Amino acid sequence: MLLHVKMADLLMELRAKILERGPNGIQDISRTFRNMDVDHSNWLSLKEFGDGLKDFGLSFPESSVEELFSYIDKDGQHGILFDEFLEALRPPMSQTRISIINKAFAKFDKETGDGVITLEDLRDDYNVENHPSYKSGFFTKDQVLSEFLHVFDKGIEDGKVTKEEFTNYYSGVGANIDTDEEFVKMMTTAWKI
Repeated sequence: MLLHVKMADLLMELRAKILERGPNGIQDISRTFRNMDVDHSNWLSLKEFGDGLKDFGLSFPESSVEELFSYIDKDGQHGILFDEFLEALRPPMSQTRISIINKAFAKFDKETGDGVITLEDLRDDYNVENHPSYKSGFFTKDQVLSEFLHVFDKGIEDGKVTKEEFTNYYSGVGANIDTDEEFVKMMTTAWKI
């Protein structure tokens, strides 16, 4: 039991250090690790995990890195799947928060319903008329939409926002919002849902 508490404390420390970088912290570390995955295996070895933490500017004693790695490696395969890693990093969210995030995602994925938000999904529903760069003629509608997608598209920057990327972003944002009621209000206002 004591070991489990120590691991949970280490994970909370890691999460806190990542979230100090703002709502994009989880997305940014995800990108760091994906860039390290040269063989595209979608999993991290202990060495890659330790190197990734260092590259991201986080320092932990080697023994703590090993303990964190083992704790996150739920299936004991001596590798951390990206999904395992991101799931461990996300602050726990209530079902209320998850539900409103899913509702906001679904609002824009309705055009294709393929589980990703693309320019095509946004064109009819996202109003760019008041965006300063659009009003000045500096950006086209598609450029404004691409810029908007880029806020969420932090895993693999491909112009597509997956539900995972969307959830990671709002998990980071939500870490700074105390109550579910405030979070829901922020989401319903921002997404007009």
